[in-house]
Amino acid sequence: MWRATYPHSGVLYPRLIEAKGRCPPEDVRGPWGYAEFLDALKDSEHERHAEMLQWLGVEFDPDAIDAEALAADVEALAKSWVPKPSTKT
Repeated sequence: MWRATYPHSGVLYPRLIEAKGRCPPEDVRGPWGYAEFLDALKDSEHERHAEMLQWLGVEFDPDAIDAEALAADVEALAKSWVPKPSTKT
């Protein structure tokens, strides 16, 4: 029988320890597509700059992080994963 063990009793896992950078937008075509997307956004002379701005439709700062919101999301996930006590029959 598998049983979860945690390094610190009473602490919910998983938990957010550090946040660095934003997640890429949906449908950006993986890491290489995200790199191209960022290049196009940063350079107003890039051939796809206008296209990427129009596609995204909102401002995007890859360095902006809402750590509190991320921590709340991870905590909610952790709470949903809390192991239930086993019932012996």
